[in-house]
Amino acid sequence: PLLLPETAFAHLRRQAAALDALRPRLNACCRHHTPLPCARRAWTDVLDGFCTDEFGVKTRQFHCCRRQGPA
Repeated sequence: PLLLPETAFAHLRRQAAALDALRPRLNACCRHHTPLPCARRAWTDVLDGFCTDEFGVKTRQFHCCRRQGPA
């Protein structure tokens, strides 16, 4: 569990939640017959979800969320 105060630090909670969501997906990719494409897909899916959450709040979004396409 994160050791953050109850108020503020929401951006760190979103980042930690994204990493927590990524961990089981990467573990599953290790057993996949094509682990690298699986891991890339897991990363982009989790990052897309993270960025959706970032744009849903009125704070400054994480810098990578403002990029488009392969960037």
